[in-house]
Amino acid sequence: MNASEAWRHLEPKIEAVGQRIKQLEWDSSRRNNFVPYTADGNTPYVLLEGERLLMMSGYGYIGLNGDPRVVTAAKAAIDEYGTGTPGVRALAGTIPLHEELEEEVAHFLGRESAVVFSSGYAGNVGTIGALCGPGDTIFLDKLDHASIVDGAQLTGATLTRFRHNDPAHLDRRLDATEPGGTRLVIVDSVYSMDGDIAPLPELREVCDKHNALLMVDEAHALGVIGATGRGIEEHFEYKVKADIKVGTLSKAIPANGGWIVGSKPFMDYVKRFARPFLFSAALAPAQVGAALESLRILDREPERVTYAQRESARFRNIVKQAGFNTGDSETAVVPLIVGSDQNAWDYATALRKAGVIGLPVISPAVQPGLARLRIAITAAHSRADIDFAIDSFISAARQTGLLS
Repeated sequence: MNASEAWRHLEPKIEAVGQRIKQLEWDSSRRNNFVPYTADGNTPYVLLEGERLLMMSGYGYIGLNGDPRVVTAAKAAIDEYGTGTPGVRALAGTIPLHEELEEEVAHFLGRESAVVFSSGYAGNVGTIGALCGPGDTIFLDKLDHASIVDGAQLTGATLTRFRHNDPAHLDRRLDATEPGGTRLVIVDSVYSMDGDIAPLPELREVCDKHNALLMVDEAHALGVIGATGRGIEEHFEYKVKADIKVGTLSKAIPANGGWIVGSKPFMDYVKRFARPFLFSAALAPAQVGAALESLRILDREPERVTYAQRESARFRNIVKQAGFNTGDSETAVVPLIVGSDQNAWDYATALRKAGVIGLPVISPAVQPGLARLRIAITAAHSRADIDFAIDSFISAARQTGLLS
């Protein structure tokens, strides 16, 4: 069988997906293009096909994307180190800025040491792979991010899922497994599609009872929860700690990359056994410079976090009173759950006509019947921006029959 014949086995699957996308995007002569767009400087607005639209679905929680200080730091890193790195971190790829960033991440998160990866995805895959293998057991929340699931599957360990944010169900799952080997429980601190927070104290209690390690992914918690944006431990007033904390530099921090924090011996271990660290190109200088400056700004300006927390609470209260289903959100991530995939596309289209981008999230990214617009309130949004968005959300929902 030659390559072209082998490829034919994939063609029906590719065609089916293509037809589904086409139907959603073009039904009733509608056109739903939301990308690519150009950021309009250090504002929450974007330029798309000649229109200036208010972006309400971006990850820039503390409003630093395009900040002149961050841009200057990225340019300075290029001037000093060039546009790329000549190797992996373990060989010729490490520059002084990498180690400076790792020190800053560790300091900000209250740990002894840190390791920076090329992406948050690589950080999860690498960390989980360094910790577990055949003979071990990994317990995953049903709504854990895909990078966690993929990382766990690659280890060869036994995988067990427990109900979302349900420590009692986790307890029963742990009870049902034979002791022996590493037992690792992994949760998102803040769930990216729902905006709810993992119950860290209860999870810690269950893990301690069963001698299991607890790992949290702070991707949507850094800069979002905790009085100064330091994540889930600060959110729970440092009454309990996770054993392993990982996260990303591409959400609140407007760069790229992933990180893990912990003791110096543990970080040395990760550097030697996390395959994405060993076999992926080192993070580019501009990204390192941008991330480093952004963390320093977050450290100096916690009022950005305070503002985003206050405004997201105000936003949630208003849209819930208007009749929207926001699930269990308690953070800057606010889902507007509208039911079918078609409803989500119709609603997003009506919003764009009103001057707002609210991006639809449909199955299989969420369960069928729970399609939504994933909204994020950021420090870049003024109160006037948020009020305009609220009015647009309500009017577009009435126009499309989602609200009466």
